Amino acid sequence: MIQSSKTLDSILSKLDLAVRFSKSQDEQYMTQYLSNQLSLMKNITENKKEYLAASYYVPGELLELFDVQAVFIERFAGIAAAWRIFDNPALQAETKGFPHGRCSYQAMFHLIMEEEIVPKPVGFTALSFACNDAWTYCKDAAKQYEIPFYYVDITKATGKDQLKYLAQQLEEMYNNLKKIFPLKSSIEEVVVASNEAQRIKQDIDVFRIKNPESFNVMDLFKIFPLYNDLGKKSAIEILNLFKNKIENVKTNDKDLPRVLWLGIIPLYKNSIIKDIEDKLNCRIVCEEMFDFGMPKLSCYTFFEDLARRIISSRFFTWENRTDAIFKTVDQFNIKGIIHFSHNNCRFLPPLVPHIKYKAKEENIPFIEIKGDVVDPYYFDEKNMWDKLKSFKVC
Repeated sequence: MIQSSKTLDSILSKLDLAVRFSKSQDEQYMTQYLSNQLSLMKNITENKKEYLAASYYVPGELLELFDVQAVFIERFAGIAAAWRIFDNPALQAETKGFPHGRCSYQAMFHLIMEEEIVPKPVGFTALSFACNDAWTYCKDAAKQYEIPFYYVDITKATGKDQLKYLAQQLEEMYNNLKKIFPLKSSIEEVVVASNEAQRIKQDIDVFRIKNPESFNVMDLFKIFPLYNDLGKKSAIEILNLFKNKIENVKTNDKDLPRVLWLGIIPLYKNSIIKDIEDKLNCRIVCEEMFDFGMPKLSCYTFFEDLARRIISSRFFTWENRTDAIFKTVDQFNIKGIIHFSHNNCRFLPPLVPHIKYKAKEENIPFIEIKGDVVDPYYFDEKNMWDKLKSFKVC
């Protein structure tokens, strides 16, 4: 228990330090973003507020309606991974009952709970899209801890039947949550906030396409989890601050080959983008995780619109993702593609052969880097650099 308290103190201290550092660098958007995460962490630990543990693709707007804290597992685990709270968290999680060979995002979250750094949630909530590991973990953990599991089991039906079924499932989740938790926001309030955030993000996307050389792609890796905050007024503020930042950045006129990064980066090695850019004399101008949002929501068709957004996501089908990737290739004049394949991920890496084949057809160099984005024990950096020797972009 004493060790758990020390680890919690370390996490809170590092979050507070990160907030103060961002403020000193006049990174207003990150200051606000990290402040929100620090407040959430204090609420569920020091203030003992109940929370729901949610997988990434549960619509944030749905959870924002209720008076309960929402902790998104992947974001929470990502913070712990960035600061290397545990050595070899995947293996440690297995000693606490976590199944071997599963995703290390859930392993990290499981370990944080089992070590009593944070209390257990009052429920888990998940979608069977897009990550089946997250869905399975939430279902199994809810059973283990004897707490509710609020879920949407997405079937791959076709046409209007799929949209109708998914909308019904989302509404059923809403009704189940409403039986337990009081409402704190109206659907209208959440819709207005979500649509305004999406409007600002659309402006950011337009700017990105017009000014790819002046954009630091690491900024997008830092804030793409804002997808989980759609429906919150704070998301509007953070996106506005981010928009103001990028519009005032001096354009980088250096003409370098443009590279597209697919997947996540190792969360414990934030220098990887710059390291690759410097060594390969290229510019990584975009990634795929910040591609979220549309279509807009309506109060009258709230659940249908959420369902439509899920179905239209680049990650909903292989076809969606392939189309989105090569649309980006055209928009940004991409000269090379790097795919980071996360260890034990059954979500993104299976499409690698198809992307590689399509890239070859387009005469675009493609390379796959393998590793674990949460656990550095499973990332061989030397092997990565050896593989990148054959990655020639011009």
